[in-house]
Order: sequence, then structure tokens, then C-alpha cells
Amino acid sequence: MKKFKIGLALGGGGARGLSHIGVVKILEKNRIVPDFVAGTSMGAIIGAMYCAGLSTDEMEKKVALFIQTDIYKELKFDKMTSPESKNIFTEIFGKIKEKALFHLSGIKEAFLEKKSIDKMIEFFLPDIDFKDLKIPFACVAVDISQGKEVVFQKGPIWEAVSSSISIPGIMPPVKYEGGVLVDGGAVQLVPVKVLKDSGCDFSIGVDVSAGLFAVSEDELKSAFDIAHRTSEITISVLRQIQIKDVDFLVKPEVQNIKWFEIKKFRECILAGETEALDKIPQLKNKIMTKKIKTFFNRMFAIDKTKKIS
Repeated sequence: MKKFKIGLALGGGGARGLSHIGVVKILEKNRIVPDFVAGTSMGAIIGAMYCAGLSTDEMEKKVALFIQTDIYKELKFDKMTSPESKNIFTEIFGKIKEKALFHLSGIKEAFLEKKSIDKMIEFFLPDIDFKDLKIPFACVAVDISQGKEVVFQKGPIWEAVSSSISIPGIMPPVKYEGGVLVDGGAVQLVPVKVLKDSGCDFSIGVDVSAGLFAVSEDELKSAFDIAHRTSEITISVLRQIQIKDVDFLVKPEVQNIKWFEIKKFRECILAGETEALDKIPQLKNKIMTKKIKTFFNRMFAIDKTKKIS
């Protein structure tokens, strides 16, 4: 009989995604090991490291070392400021509006240079192929030239992750097979659909987005404000629709962490541990219930096939 397959979807959210490390740590301590992992944006980085065989302690140490490197300084995260909203796309477009990052909008392809992003990925991930991973993995990007999602499951890991983390306007898009790829958060912020498409029987989603915050009339004065708010609502509604398909959702309390605040990694990891630990009894119960249901469904299907033959 086919093995019961557990999938783990790690969502995007910038620095908030570091809480994935804490969630994975608690899952492992409770012997809940995924058979398949999917990631978007920061979830792609953490997911790729985990599937490559790094322990959660090793991942945490890597982040601690990273913020001391020249690579981190090149990325200029410490120089960033943020508007009130904690949604990553709101923050980005708020920057564009204020021209805080883009001195002359349209002249630069992105605020950060490709070489800095490449160095960051090289720091966190080994130069390996998908087929070399210890756990099957996929990550999501968006082809903005074709207007469709791209799910990576083969080829070099660095290329896939580079595409998935490419925040529009902040990081340069990745040219891939005739397409122009950016961060997958616009189509699958928490890539639950990838788990379903990969045949997982039970899906665990980790949502590190900040959700949708109310705004005042004063924040909706210009055409840009109104158009952007509409886009923000669309993304939020899409996320809500997508996560309805997940069997179990974990949402760490990281709403107050801004997307670039990587130095708060310990706070994020602790939030992931705390939320996962609180949900473990309920999660174990749901997994067992789904296992039993799946077992009998498959037994019935086998028995039915035998009778027909």
C-alpha cells in the first residue's frame, strides 16, 4: 500500500520567514518529519537548507554568522525604514511611492544588485541539484512576462531559490528559459497547492504573512494609494482562499517583524517554536485521523479493484 505522505509548505514574508526554523525544530522533536517540502521566498531558502540536510541548529548558526558578514552590509537591510503596514508588498510599494529606495523610478531594475543576492544564496545553500536533496523539495516563482507561476523541482537549487526570493523592485528578476521570474508570493504565498499536486496526503502550512491591516481615509487620497490598496486586498484574499486547502495551519506571532529585520532572527525562531509547540497535540491528532481515513479509503479501493477483476 502507498505510504502516507506528509507535506510542509513554508510561506514567504521576508525576515518573518526565519520563524520556519523554529517550527521545523518542534516538528522534528515530535517525530513529525515531512516527506515533501515546498517553499516560497524566505520559505524557499529555509526549505532548501532543510531538505539539503542542515539541522535547525546549523540553520540558526548560519543566520547568526550572516548578519556579521560583508554580504549582509552590501544588502543594506539596516538602512531600510518602513511604513506602518507590515505586509511585504505594502512596504515595498510604499518605498517606491516615497522614492526612499528608488532615487529615479524606472532607471534602476532593482534596489539590490544581483551579485549581492548571489553571494547571499551561496552563503546559505550548497551548490547542489534538486536530485541531490535528502527530502523532495519544490519552490515557487512567478514569470511576469507570461503571467504564470513557475514551480521548480529540478535543476540547480541556487537558480530556483534565487527566482523565488526575487522581491519585485528590491531584487533583480531572474531570466529563465525565456521568462522573467520574481518572488512567488503573488501567486502562492503559502505553497499548499504544490503539496497537493505532489500527492501529499496531509499538508502542514506555515503562514508568516502579516495579514491585512485597516487603513484610514487619509491613507487613500491618491490614485496610487487606491490602486495599491486594491492590489493588497487581492493578494490577501487569494492567500485566504489558498490556505483553506491546508489540512493544518501554523501561524507564528511575527506580525510586528518587518520583512527586512533579519537581526531579529532569534525572536522569529522563538515565535515559530512557541506556536508550533502549542499546536503539536492538535496536529498529532489531525495526522492520526487523516491516516486512519486514508488507510480505509485505500483498503476499500484495493478491495473494489479485486472484486472487479
